[in-house]
Amino acid sequence: MQLQDLTVFQKLYQLRSINQTAAALGFAQSNISARLKVIESEFGVQLFDRTPQGIVPTPAGVQFAEYADQVIHATQTIRDQLNARAVKPKILIFSLLFDYLVVEQQAYGLDQADFELTSSTEMASLTYCDARQVISYAPFHVKGYQIHQSSQLSAGFLKGAHADAEDLPILVNADHRCPFRQRSLKFAASRGIKVQEIDSWSSIMQLVEQGRGVALLPNYLTKSHSFTVVWPMHHYNIRYTIWTKL
Repeated sequence: MQLQDLTVFQKLYQLRSINQTAAALGFAQSNISARLKVIESEFGVQLFDRTPQGIVPTPAGVQFAEYADQVIHATQTIRDQLNARAVKPKILIFSLLFDYLVVEQQAYGLDQADFELTSSTEMASLTYCDARQVISYAPFHVKGYQIHQSSQLSAGFLKGAHADAEDLPILVNADHRCPFRQRSLKFAASRGIKVQEIDSWSSIMQLVEQGRGVALLPNYLTKSHSFTVVWPMHHYNIRYTIWTKL
């Protein structure tokens, strides 16, 4: 007996008709009858009485229907569980946090998840999310998630190793809710320093490395780039949170 035989029996039990079951499953009537005989032969019982009006379950058939439902349900459950393991979970994350947690800290393997980069502004407008985890500086209010962990990212104003920061602008990203941008604008206003908005973090880092601007960036970047800290007294701990789907 195969699992498909149980599916055939289940449909027979629901429709009480070999003809209708054959039509519903796309099988020949003879095939349906043959599969029913296989089950009855294997268990040594008659599962249906044949009548002019159709087929009627015997007491053994009623009992077997409960068994068939349990087996089919259990099979579908384990199939769903195995498929869920095979599919990579999605992680919604900011680009700088991706560089820090995935590239620098290697806290996540690239083969462990599908990473979707986002911004603070996009995060604030979310009303639905299907990611397994969300890693964000910004508040996250989508229902169905709980805080898994909170931590901080050390940051400071960085410049190119050989650049003179005196006349350089402070570079900020275009994400208006980003804490790096907000702190940069506040600091620039207090010092009367010119601000230049740049659309992407990668462009900001390239310009800083070329000595064409100063930017508030994570301090870990000084290990892998030709960056030095400009104003050591002005350092920040940027808080981020990891939410996990319930």
